[in-house]
Amino acid sequence: MINKKKALFLTTEIPYPLDNGGKIRSYNLIKGLSKNYLIDLVCFAEFDVNIDDINELKKLCNDIRVVNKVFTSSLSKANTFVNVVKSIFRNRPFIIEKFNDIRFAEHIKHFMLNNFYNIIIFDHLNITSYINLVKNLSDRPMVLSQHNAEYLIIKRRYENEKNILKKIYLKYEYEKTKRFEMKVCKEFKKVIVLSEEDKLSLVSEDYKGDNIEILPISIEMGYRKRQYNSKIKNLLFLGTMSWYPNEHGILWFLDNVFPKLIQYDKDIKLYIVGKNPSEKILKYNSDNIIVTGYVKDVNEYIEKCDICIVPIFIGGGMRVKILECMTKGLPCISTSIGAEGIKAVDGESIIIANSESEFIEKLLNLNHKFLMKIADNAYKLVCEYYSVDAVNNKLISILDNVDKD
Repeated sequence: MINKKKALFLTTEIPYPLDNGGKIRSYNLIKGLSKNYLIDLVCFAEFDVNIDDINELKKLCNDIRVVNKVFTSSLSKANTFVNVVKSIFRNRPFIIEKFNDIRFAEHIKHFMLNNFYNIIIFDHLNITSYINLVKNLSDRPMVLSQHNAEYLIIKRRYENEKNILKKIYLKYEYEKTKRFEMKVCKEFKKVIVLSEEDKLSLVSEDYKGDNIEILPISIEMGYRKRQYNSKIKNLLFLGTMSWYPNEHGILWFLDNVFPKLIQYDKDIKLYIVGKNPSEKILKYNSDNIIVTGYVKDVNEYIEKCDICIVPIFIGGGMRVKILECMTKGLPCISTSIGAEGIKAVDGESIIIANSESEFIEKLLNLNHKFLMKIADNAYKLVCEYYSVDAVNNKLISILDNVDKD
């Protein structure tokens, strides 16, 4: 039996079930780590945790502690207001303040006072309010796993905001987050980012990025779409609706693109699949626009739909939804920002559209032969660069070098 090392893994959200991109990234990191490390996990959960989900994680983790806390802004305006006020008075980014919780800190203390860890992993920038606690309890190397360049998401939201008061606040928040993000990255032995674009967005005169490693998202190769239509009829938008870039993107598509598509073909349908759709989205529910909310298995909609739309104008990191559709054989049409970090080529393994006219023109002129080419090339791309085994081997190599230094 291999004598495994020990790792403490701190993350924002219980990484199961695998119903959003962040969870998929976190789960696959844990899965890769588990080959060489015994893992203790501390995480948040917004709702009561299903024992089956805990049991699934116990296949990979030694011990698990979960703190119940509502952190999605749309689910609790009161909590959001309190955290905004706290973040202003404490001069910390809002995304950091909302995950600050004494119960989470107590779990960290318990684990660290009773175990020796070879490495401590902070999964998401949002969890780094606990960095001083960890440093006071141990001198073991710390690694930050970045899912996005967080300040960049806020900056792009600021640039797209029309409300003047929100725009002033978002400018203040993105500048504060940028300073914090670059300062805190220096505290870690390694900072793992998803793409070269994320790395470049973090590097500055104050932070050279010498400790950054690029590790893309990995995706399981499994289900594969079986049926393809000769003509585009069903569009799919896939993602957690409470994540602002998703809501912003789909509302833009609903207002600017979809009305013109159904002028050409009244039978076209759009399926909006993902948890926590807001009233802004739900009001579009109709015969042609189907808002499903949370679904346990997205494969039904992968099979039903002809193309996945990714009209994302705000964001960073890497869109898991694109890789998920690629591995399942569903072609994607995305903005350049939506496809950032993925080694896909426009017209070969993905379709890029950055404006209302480009989305309309490209969607209306698709044909079966072209879509099959996109789907086949995209599948090969995922197999080569984003398989779980390929990414996990690189992860272990990075962490082994951290522990040796």
